[in-house]
Amino acid sequence: MAIAVMKFGGRSLATTRHLKKVAAYLAERAVKDSLAVVVSAMGSQTDELGAMARKVVKKPCGRELDMLLTAGERITMSLLAMALCEKGVKARSFTGSQVGIHTDESYNNARILFVRGHRLRQTLDAGEIPIVAGFQGVSAEGKEVTTLGRGGSDTTAVALARFLEADSCELYKAVKGFCAADPETFPRVKKVDRITYSELVELSDYGARILHPRAASLAMRYKVPLEVKSSRNPHSPGLKVRQMEIIEERFVRAVTHMKGLIRFTVKDVPKNPEVITQAISRIADAGVRIFFYSHGHPQAAEFDLAFVVSRDDFQTTGKILEAFKRETGAVGLSIMKGISAVSLVGPGSGKDSLITKRAFKALREEDVHIEAFTTSELKLTFFLRARSLSKAIERLLDEFNLMERLE
Repeated sequence: MAIAVMKFGGRSLATTRHLKKVAAYLAERAVKDSLAVVVSAMGSQTDELGAMARKVVKKPCGRELDMLLTAGERITMSLLAMALCEKGVKARSFTGSQVGIHTDESYNNARILFVRGHRLRQTLDAGEIPIVAGFQGVSAEGKEVTTLGRGGSDTTAVALARFLEADSCELYKAVKGFCAADPETFPRVKKVDRITYSELVELSDYGARILHPRAASLAMRYKVPLEVKSSRNPHSPGLKVRQMEIIEERFVRAVTHMKGLIRFTVKDVPKNPEVITQAISRIADAGVRIFFYSHGHPQAAEFDLAFVVSRDDFQTTGKILEAFKRETGAVGLSIMKGISAVSLVGPGSGKDSLITKRAFKALREEDVHIEAFTTSELKLTFFLRARSLSKAIERLLDEFNLMERLE
């Protein structure tokens, strides 16, 4: 029998009614396939547990927070196993540590080091369905419970599919299907039925809620056969992820966006080519992701340095650049909040001059001011004010024929 790893997210398991529906589908699939199931916490339970902790203490310690947060998945796995057993399907629930998911010791954002998985194989060999709690593991050294961070259940599913050499890794989301943009905001957006691993990584990395970026990168590295499906209609074909297509055509496959960015600009930095490296190194060493940076000519008497980072890194970046300004004798430090990014993703999207020209023209016609832009082989990204984001996305979807036409 083919082995399928199937992951169900929190919205797909939001209530006991949803959970029973998933159990019925799994019972049907188990007739023809050998299944390993990964589950998230039901609904918004993880967020609720985190909020509960912060009502008790302002800053929960990492170890205890991980112990608390993993409770959500344990509830789901047990209930789903019970629901399957009631249907006459043998199922057994496991925590991440019980199936041998070993991680580093980074509480709240651990990385998987290796998977032992012998209990997983034993359960499958016995003709039972293992129901695995996603989002969690155990530290390889200290044997402490750890969590994998936001979207960690996706990473769990991909890692187990890799370990089992599964024939498919199916990720079920509570959406109608994957579209070229967020269908809840843009109802007329077209569906997408296939995508490459590289495009998936680019989309996930810049805000698309298909798959967590770490899971996308892991799937690409090990060529895990992925399919993103709708839990609302699980029998329908989903979004298939495959190898890069060997084609000459260049086109925009989807539009993604990211909110909550901040632009820092260090003004009039005195001439010194080395300061660029110093500034970037300090920010990177603090674990801050830089989405964009630019600088004037370092041979000029004075030049500006600009960085775009997430608002989550506002305090850290601000302190670093304030100290940098004082040390270098720069004139000032300006901060622009309310920045968003919108990205066009597809084969050659970032390198095709016609796509770039059309995108700039479309945004200009909507009076969208572009603060900055970057390109890569598969992606063209514009940074703009948040107030312009919605009309920018809608205009780009229209421009590149990614919206269904009104009758």
